[in-house]
Amino acid sequence: MTRRLYRDDAYLLEFEAQVVARLEHEGRPAVILDRTAFYPEGGGQPWDTGAIGPARVIAVIDAEPGPLHVVDGDVPEGRVRCRVDATRREDHRQQHHGQHLLSRAFVEVARARTVAFHLGAEEVTIDLDRAVDDAAVTHAEDLANEVVARALPVATRSLSAAEAAAHGFKLPQDAGDDVRVVGAAGFDEQPCSGTHPRNTAEVGVIRVLGTERYKGGTRVRFACGRRALQRWRDQSRALAELARTLSAPELDTPAAAQRVQDRVRELERALADARGALLGHEARALASEAPATAEGRRVLCRRFDGREAAELRELALLVAAAGAVALLGGAHDGRAHLVFVQPRGSGLDVPALLKAALPHVGGRGGGRGDVAQGGGDAVSGLDAALAAASDAAGRAGA
Repeated sequence: MTRRLYRDDAYLLEFEAQVVARLEHEGRPAVILDRTAFYPEGGGQPWDTGAIGPARVIAVIDAEPGPLHVVDGDVPEGRVRCRVDATRREDHRQQHHGQHLLSRAFVEVARARTVAFHLGAEEVTIDLDRAVDDAAVTHAEDLANEVVARALPVATRSLSAAEAAAHGFKLPQDAGDDVRVVGAAGFDEQPCSGTHPRNTAEVGVIRVLGTERYKGGTRVRFACGRRALQRWRDQSRALAELARTLSAPELDTPAAAQRVQDRVRELERALADARGALLGHEARALASEAPATAEGRRVLCRRFDGREAAELRELALLVAAAGAVALLGGAHDGRAHLVFVQPRGSGLDVPALLKAALPHVGGRGGGRGDVAQGGGDAVSGLDAALAAASDAAGRAGA
C-alpha cells in the first residue's frame, strides 16, 4: 500500500521513493511507488504533474494498492527522486480551498448546498441544489472573501466513519473508516482528500464569474487566487479595447454598446426595406420579359447564380405576383438550388416540373400547389435541370 504523503503535507514537492510495480495505462508506461506526494485525480480535483527521475509525470490515477503514475519515459530501477510541479499544486490548493469557502458561504446565506464540484483548467464550478438569485451570489462571494481576509488557519484531522457520521458529515460509500476532514477554523469543516493551504489568506481572492440554471439548481463559475487575477487582467484589457473602439469611457461602454446596437437595428431595417424594393423592381422587370405560350401561359426559365435559396424563392413569388408569370429559377452558391413558382390558376404541375429537373443536380426536394423547391450538389447539372423543367412545361401546354 502506497503511503500518500500529500495527505499530511500539501506543500511537500520533492521526495524519494521506491518503485514497487511497473504497469501500463492506455498504452503508456506507469509505475506505483511505495510513497508519493503526487495527488491522483479525484473528488473534483485534477492530478498533479511533475517528474519521477528523468520521466515526466503526465497523469496520476487513483488505484489500489496505490496511485498509478503515468509517465512519458523510462523510470530507473531502485529509489528515484520525485518532484511535484509547484505552480500546479499551488493553483489547486487555491482553487480547491476557495471552493470549500464559497460552498460554505452559500449554505450560510441561501441554505444552498453543493452537490457537485469540478476544478477545470481555467475556471471552477460548483452545482448548488437550489436556485439562488444575484443578491445571494454577491452575498456569498463577499462572505467567502471576508473569511479569506481573516487568514483563518486551515487544519486537517482524521475521524472514524462513526465519528464522522456523528458530526453530521455526509460520506461517500467508499470512504472507509479513516475519514480525512479539512476545516477553516470557526467557519467550515468537511471531509476531503484534496490539497489545501495552511490558512485561508493563501486563497488570495474568490471571484464569481457567472451563474446559470442547472438541473433545478444553480451552477456557479468562479476562480481563485492567481486565476482570478489573470481573469481580471484579461477582462480589463478587453474592456479597455472595447472602450477605445466605442470612443467611450470604460464605465460607459454598456450604454455606448447599446447605442451602436440600436443604430445597427435601424440600418438593418433600412437595408431590408431597400432590398425588398430592389427585389420588387427586379421581379417586375423579369415579368415583363416572360414570353407567352400559345395557350397564353407566361413562363420564364432563368439562372440567378450567387443567390441563396431563400432569396430565390422570395424573388420567384414576387415575379408570380407581379405579372402572372411562372418562374422556373435556378441558382448556386456552392450547391445547386431550384425554385419553381407559378401564379394561381396557371395550370402547371409545378411539383412534376421539379421532379423532372432534380435528377440532373443529384438532389431532392418537393412541393405542393403552386410552389416547389429542391436542390443538390451537382452544380454542373443546373442548366440541364432547368432545360428539363422548361421542356416539361412546354409539353404540358402542348
